[in-house]
Amino acid sequence: MKRLFLACLGVVLAGVGVAGLVLPFLPGLALIFVGLSFIAPELAEKLKRKILRRWMKREVFLLKERRRGGVTAGFTTRHFPLVLSQTDDLLDPFHQELFKKDLRRNLRSLKGGGAKGGWERFVFLDQPHGDRVAVIEDSAKYEAPGFYRLFDADGVVTPIGGLALLALTADCLPIFFYGAGGEPLDSARGKLRRTSWIGLVHAGWRGTKSRIAQKAFRLLLEKSGCAPSDVRIAFGPCIRKEHYEVGGEFLDYFPERSLRRKGGRLYFDLAGENRRQLVEAGVLERHISDLGICTVDENEDFYSFRKEKALAGRMVSFTLKFA
Repeated sequence: MKRLFLACLGVVLAGVGVAGLVLPFLPGLALIFVGLSFIAPELAEKLKRKILRRWMKREVFLLKERRRGGVTAGFTTRHFPLVLSQTDDLLDPFHQELFKKDLRRNLRSLKGGGAKGGWERFVFLDQPHGDRVAVIEDSAKYEAPGFYRLFDADGVVTPIGGLALLALTADCLPIFFYGAGGEPLDSARGKLRRTSWIGLVHAGWRGTKSRIAQKAFRLLLEKSGCAPSDVRIAFGPCIRKEHYEVGGEFLDYFPERSLRRKGGRLYFDLAGENRRQLVEAGVLERHISDLGICTVDENEDFYSFRKEKALAGRMVSFTLKFA
């Protein structure tokens, strides 16, 4: 009943808003948007984010869902000053210093960025388009400030605070993991202190075919002791099903629900298939958030290898748990 009432209210407000487009004393666009938020809240939120991105030209976006629990996560846009084209670029000391400087500058201006601490030690994925998920538990190997490369890895999970995880994408899907709670880390004054885990996965079609997101989720559960209901997951920008044209062999790789035919062509739902696999593995669907950003549709703000080919730069996804 409540949904019906809100939908009716939304239709009325949107109708008044349409009238407001020709009547100067009515805020037409504002009323249309408010009405739409009652009728289709997810669509309204997506439009709001797209409009804000278009006007503000942000260099970095933070995930709201990850600002709790002492974790910061987000990704750069194509407006970020440093343009990277491959993971090897992060081996260059000049690029490393520019990345740290520009990231910290952006985080200082963003609420919840947490630029006052951390952001000295970085681990970045090698990204061979495989399904290996690395586990980092030995903090001694990463004590010194700097950039550390994880060879032959497309995913990583860790409980270590102050260690930023990085992945580069330009159509592939970055997947952020956060596991709250877990097994007791230690006991102090009779009180149990629990640790949380974070993770980051680079999921292209090959990694998705090998179920890399499921592997990261199960590894996080195994290592952390978290319950499935304690895990939160977020999807970053990627190419969406409207533009991801693929060959007929994908019918052998993925279920039909993740593929669709249009105009005699076949398209793959990369984000949808990863969501399906995670839910199948035990993630609660309501605990998976997706910004719905399409790298092709929003190419003014995000890189797309499919659209730009060799000219495409890379977005950098990042997540860090503060010690």
